[in-house]
Amino acid sequence: MKPQINLLIKKAQKSFSKKIMIVAVAATLIATSAFAGGEENKAKAISSLKKEFNTAKDIEWKVTDNYIKASFNWNDQQLEVFYNYDGDMIAKSRHINPLSLPIDAQQTLAKKYAGYKFDETVEYNGQEGDHYFYTSMIKENTKILLQITPEGSVSVFQK
Repeated sequence: MKPQINLLIKKAQKSFSKKIMIVAVAATLIATSAFAGGEENKAKAISSLKKEFNTAKDIEWKVTDNYIKASFNWNDQQLEVFYNYDGDMIAKSRHINPLSLPIDAQQTLAKKYAGYKFDETVEYNGQEGDHYFYTSMIKENTKILLQITPEGSVSVFQK
């Protein structure tokens, strides 16, 4: 009886090994094709970036499920440009000095958020003509993200 059990175990191991191999090959093919698509999409974004910002320096790329982002220096400014997978720009932003915010916004921030300190301020331009400023402010252990319109209207974007 023991030889039969050993024979069955060996057959099961061979069958199991083949299944593991098939799964491993399939996973490798899927991962490779996904990576190749990501590289192709990134190449389109790189081409678009070179056309728009040919003197960009220190470019860092990030590929996500929804977009491709390039972070770089251009004309002494820190920019981030977002592309879709066809290489079309969908938005761009740049880090700015809080003193570049609209004056009405600066007045609102000084009154309503007295005691807060600026952490980061960004100007954002979207493909649909969206134009906003975002600033994060910190006070003790509290950090808030504010959205500011070009007219100077301030609202809480995220607490």
